[in-house]
Amino acid sequence: MRFRDEREIYELVAEFEAATIDRNAWKHAEHLAVALVYVVNFGEAEALEKMRSGLFILLEKGFCVDLTIEMPYHETLTVFWIKAVDRFNAARMSASLLERANQLIETHDKDLPLKYYTREALFSDEARRVFVQGDIQTL
Repeated sequence: MRFRDEREIYELVAEFEAATIDRNAWKHAEHLAVALVYVVNFGEAEALEKMRSGLFILLEKGFCVDLTIEMPYHETLTVFWIKAVDRFNAARMSASLLERANQLIETHDKDLPLKYYTREALFSDEARRVFVQGDIQTL
């Protein structure tokens, strides 16, 4: 995915916050773009809180997931990506949001966490529930 303009990015954020984005349209690139907008506008700590709560709302209200039966949310991945996006953003403050979003999507593929975590550690029950540091390296 490549964004054509910043309006597209902000429309995506609005759909995420309203929990109206289609489940099939909510992919890695969309996660990254929302995380970037939050980091840019709120800083790392508040971006994490907004992303975490937004994901729970999206799962429950938008995707109709019964969170008492199924828990697709992954705390370690959420924290990891906010930290990675924050680091990326800090190094590119002079670029426009559009440029940053498209470059972030191009350079940060979904397998990036596996440079920091073994599969066993990343997909453990503990890592799903709480943030754990990478067992290969830390971010």
